[in-house]
Amino acid sequence: MVQGVRRLQRAVHGLLASNRRRVLLLLFFVVALDYAERGLIGATGPTLKHAFGIGNFRLGMLSTALLFVSAVAAVPLGMLADRARRTLLLAGSFVVWAAAMGTLGASTGFWMFFGTSFALGMAAATSGPVIPSLIGDIVPAARRSRALGIVNAGVLIGLGIGYVLPPILSRAASWRWNFWLLAAGGASLALALWKVGEPERVGAGGPEEGGEESLVRRLVRERGVEPSPHGLLEHDPSEMSMWEAAKYTVEVRTDLIALAARSVGDFFFQAIATFAIVFATGWYGISQGEANLAILVVGIGAVAGVVALSRLSDALLRRGVVNSRILVGSVGYVLSVVALYPAFISRSLSVSIPFFAAGAFFLAGARPSLDAIRVDVLVGRLRGRAESIRQVLRSGAEGLAPVSFGALSAALGGGSLGLERVFLVLLPLLVLNGLILLLALRTYRRDVAAAIVSSQKSTEDHSGTEAR
Repeated sequence: MVQGVRRLQRAVHGLLASNRRRVLLLLFFVVALDYAERGLIGATGPTLKHAFGIGNFRLGMLSTALLFVSAVAAVPLGMLADRARRTLLLAGSFVVWAAAMGTLGASTGFWMFFGTSFALGMAAATSGPVIPSLIGDIVPAARRSRALGIVNAGVLIGLGIGYVLPPILSRAASWRWNFWLLAAGGASLALALWKVGEPERVGAGGPEEGGEESLVRRLVRERGVEPSPHGLLEHDPSEMSMWEAAKYTVEVRTDLIALAARSVGDFFFQAIATFAIVFATGWYGISQGEANLAILVVGIGAVAGVVALSRLSDALLRRGVVNSRILVGSVGYVLSVVALYPAFISRSLSVSIPFFAAGAFFLAGARPSLDAIRVDVLVGRLRGRAESIRQVLRSGAEGLAPVSFGALSAALGGGSLGLERVFLVLLPLLVLNGLILLLALRTYRRDVAAAIVSSQKSTEDHSGTEAR
């Protein structure tokens, strides 16, 4: 546990040595606050059920509403991410986010809480298309998986905050203060984002510091990889319509495979985030405070996985393994199932925690590699719109998780028993997920080569347009 934290500190220190460290650090806090809100809804689940007189299905509806609205809002926000000042766009979204969180804390009933979730979902949608676009511009490709790992660690840190706050503040004051405290944090982050500068947009692959060619590009060039015809662009991507951008991203086979794998992984991740407290208190017969501490331990395992597997992916890339990100992501998903099955079967918390921590290690650790793959195979000036298209599908998968798990758990016995049965029945999908990801071994290098050619043409076309 301590070693994992130290690795995270060393990784952060290395990444923050660049002159873009402030942007990267703020992106970490963007992700952390976004997921703190998700964790908070899950952690206050038993309290919200009692306060509003609702069951598992309506509790799942709260997360589903937020995520479905995020999916719809991602489309126009993705278009803005390719054209507007991205840091300013994030700042504006967190002003809305903070106001919505404050309103959630003041809600007097379920439908007021539910309706406010729509505004929260629209604000939260901004980070989806903006973060990969910014990271693609400020981090060299050889360290991109590591950088995405650090930013993705914000997911686990945020969820940890969301789970730890409720028992502390609920005893001292009221469950409402959990939401109001996060609202204050969101307002502070909006101010910091407002003041930060906008990084220069660059092409696919990202330049190395000092103007050197990125490692992914160099490896692909040295091996004479032929570009995939599906990934070659004929026009300046900044002039492409949303429909043309959507068609292009679907035709890039590696991007489609990585998106499918990430969506299935996020489906499970969101289901766990929503029902972890409800499951733990019912299945193991422990208090909410004890459940929060147990989940915090599991979260530390997830943070360690994000850091360790992203470092492994980058290390293999430096050794010439071009497909390292695919291999790490695939193995991560398969091993997560191996660990999670005994975790869900056991009735002993002391037996289950190590297995849950190991499952979280591999499940969370697969995420940065998939994100890096998608950045590698797309032209820089198209990343915002491409990511918004991905977010529609990803948020759809995440949005289905709470309500479908809630409904299926009711059909399979209800309560914690029903939740346990749902997880055991659906876990094999993660194994299939890892195997499907291996299909990208046939397409990744050619799609990177196509991104190189398209990026060069995009830069020339854009420069010619500006000159005219």
